[in-house]
Amino acid sequence: MSQEKTKTCVMCGKTIPAYANFCPYCGAKQPWLEENENAHSRVGQIVQWHETPLGRIGILVVAFLIIIAFASSCRLQDGPGHKTVGRELNQYLFNTQKKTPFGKNPKIKVDKNKGVSIKISNSGRAVKDLKKGKPATWNRFVTRVKRRSNAFKHVYSNQLYSKFKITARDGKKQTLLKVDQGKIKYNIADKYN
Repeated sequence: MSQEKTKTCVMCGKTIPAYANFCPYCGAKQPWLEENENAHSRVGQIVQWHETPLGRIGILVVAFLIIIAFASSCRLQDGPGHKTVGRELNQYLFNTQKKTPFGKNPKIKVDKNKGVSIKISNSGRAVKDLKKGKPATWNRFVTRVKRRSNAFKHVYSNQLYSKFKITARDGKKQTLLKVDQGKIKYNIADKYN
């Protein structure tokens, strides 16, 4: 009959089986390494290397590389592609409708170097109503553009995404609205008030 290996419990001091992770008497968690395993040459070499200045520097270098890798994966991104931003704006501003109060198929162009340009129809109902002194639809549109511009200012690292310019696409090209970082720079409605 072979004799079973035993060890001493770290808490209560009773003899317990060597494979036990917890003491069957007091329930204390037992250490992973046995006392005599520390004398093993490989374990001793690792422990000794860890305590040397070179070992400490090595651990610091590895920790630094892990932090850099994590930080680079968490940095502020330029954002989604231009087409994605354009589709999102079309949904938000025009409910992805082909026929809107701003004319048929308003054109949205997103450029990382120029910002967002939106071309609407000068003969659309919203602009006609504005010129007649009924600015309700236009004012709702301006509010939505301001909100989206302000949101883009806080989301994207490229602040030009929060620069909106709305122009008329038919007849002479006329600027109708300019919004930058949530602030109105120009609004044609001021001309009709």
